This record gives sequence, structure tokens and C-alpha cells, in this order.
Amino acid sequence: MISVFREDGLPLVHNVEWGTDFWRRARGLIGAASPGADYGLVLAPCRAIHTWLMRFPLDVIFFSCEGRIVRMATEVKPFRMAWGGWPAWGVLEMQSGWFPWTHLQAGDRLVFREQSRPSGRARSFRPAPLAAGVLQKYSFPCAANSIE
Repeated sequence: MISVFREDGLPLVHNVEWGTDFWRRARGLIGAASPGADYGLVLAPCRAIHTWLMRFPLDVIFFSCEGRIVRMATEVKPFRMAWGGWPAWGVLEMQSGWFPWTHLQAGDRLVFREQSRPSGRARSFRPAPLAAGVLQKYSFPCAANSIE
């Protein structure tokens, strides 16, 4: 699992799943039971989402390939759509109602970190160039961001 922090180190979401393959992005959280607080799903690349067949509303944060927040939407009800705009590269989806929105604003940078392993050592990731158009896990297409 991955955790999401604001650039200054403030923890935002502790349990984040990274969905980069086509089927995971297409399915998202559709049909899922309520994941509860402190869980999120990152879909990347992704500029827009839909909530058709969802069982609960979503809070979503669209971010650029540098990890900068470009748009935030709260309480996106089932059977709706949300678009992050052209600068959006990915989206963090969460069940609505628990996220501390007062801690974020457009332009803030998100940092993604893999959680520590049982041995206490965290694995570090650095951005890698896209090879033949394939997104490598935990890397962004922009050299300015990485999952640490």
C-alpha cells in the first residue's frame, strides 16, 4: 500500500491502492462495498471519472503529472461525472465524508510514499522514463515527481 502526504509532510491518506492497468482504471470503485475512512484509489493516467453504478458518493482530487492538485470535487454522487481538466493526469478517489479538505488547496503538491515494510525499511522509488509508452508502477511521466 501507499500513503499520500502533502509536500510539507502532512499525512492525508494512509491506505492508497495504485490502479494503472486498463481494467483497474475502468472498474475503479464500482460495485465495491464502502471502503471507509483513510482509503483511496489512485487512477492514472485519468482526466475524468464517472460514478455510474457506485454505491456511495466520492471525494476526488485530480492532480497533474507533477503531483500538483489541479481540481478537487466533494460529494460526487452516484451516476455523475467529474472532469479534472486538461492539466489533470491522475485522480485520487475516496469515499466521501472523512477527508480533511481544509488542509488542501489547488496548487498543493501530493507526495506518494510506499508504506514501511515489516522490517522497518521503506522502499524508495524514483521516477523512471516511460518505456514504449508503458507506465511503470509508482512513477510519473514528469521527472519532477516520484513516489518516495
